Amino acid sequence: MRNLLVLTLLAGFSLGAAADHHGGDHDGKAGHHKGMFKHADQDGDGAVSTEEHEQALEKMADKRRERFSKMDSDGNGSLTEEEARAAKTERHERMKEKHQQKHN
Repeated sequence: MRNLLVLTLLAGFSLGAAADHHGGDHDGKAGHHKGMFKHADQDGDGAVSTEEHEQALEKMADKRRERFSKMDSDGNGSLTEEEARAAKTERHERMKEKHQQKHN
């Protein structure tokens, strides 16, 4: 069960990175990290302070908790393979719809 959770979260991160890559003006991991840096550098001074870093980590944790809750369709605090598959299918359908809208 723990492996399933890890794999599901990794798949979500990969999809997010791929969506970010295709939607931005950067390439590959370097661009993704640059985008993450800019996001964390809230005051725009070109440096990420400890406080900004902690705030960025908290935001990421909050998003992941929210994502987990959405995948946990029965609300019991754990994910089954069926819930993970359903979440993956739903994510895939949303991405497919966005892609189709973008190219129409």
